[in-house]
Amino acid sequence: MDQSVDLQELMAKEELILVTITSLSKFSPRSPAERYRRCGKRYCHCAKPGAEGHESSYSLTRSIQGKPVTKIIPKDAVETTRRQIDEYHRFCEAVGALAETNEKTFDARHEAAKQASSMPEKRG
Repeated sequence: MDQSVDLQELMAKEELILVTITSLSKFSPRSPAERYRRCGKRYCHCAKPGAEGHESSYSLTRSIQGKPVTKIIPKDAVETTRRQIDEYHRFCEAVGALAETNEKTFDARHEAAKQASSMPEKRG
């Protein structure tokens, strides 16, 4: 296998991954959790063991300085949030592929430099 062609292919792949990363839209590393609230009245149906509770709501939790912070999101924002989470997963995939390709590019350049330095010089 020709090292220069392999290196060029790797560099083209890096460029393609960078284009993919820059074309991503807004993303979020959190997941929405559906929750049911309880009203606090002891004779309400929501107070019974195993009862679902009242109307559902969605929340996002993330860690800030080691402490969980939860935000309630409106129901009409859940789909948008899920799309942002899908974008985040695409981002993570692309960054992983970029790191792997960068490592291969580094190895290919190192190998090419090693082979170039081990070639005998032509004297004329």
